[in-house]
Amino acid sequence: KVTRFCKHKETTMKINVTSINQSFGKDEQTSQVIVALNGNSTDGSGDYLSSSVNVTAKDLPEGTTFDDVLDSEIETLARKKLADYAAVAMPIRVSSINRNYDQQTHEITNTVVSLLGSMTDGTNDYINYHTTITKEDLPSDKTFATMTASALKTLAKAKLVAVTKVA
Repeated sequence: KVTRFCKHKETTMKINVTSINQSFGKDEQTSQVIVALNGNSTDGSGDYLSSSVNVTAKDLPEGTTFDDVLDSEIETLARKKLADYAAVAMPIRVSSINRNYDQQTHEITNTVVSLLGSMTDGTNDYINYHTTITKEDLPSDKTFATMTASALKTLAKAKLVAVTKVA
């Protein structure tokens, strides 16, 4: 269980490995290891993360091959790579912002932001992240009425970095 704190609200998402796919070449040497990592919020917000990360030989400790490492070590390397991708290494863009209104007050109650990222280096590594921003996530001097799309994007990206961060 990973518990991260955003500016004002606790975000809890358990990110699980759903598969480790190790492919071998004709020489029986590992040619590729793809790790699928997925998570869902435990707070009822509907937040989720779906990702695929290639762990390569250059990610391994020096002098080590895939024949020498445990699945837990591959998982650790994949989680670190996912955190690096979320923080800086992967271009991540906003695919949508959905503002939800309270029908009685006609004010925004929350905003759902979807982020997508993919590597263009041939690995097919990707991140698909969907997060709900509530009033508690906003800076203390802001309301939804004073939040621009740019500010909402920044908040969503910060939440992604928080939930993928490796302790």
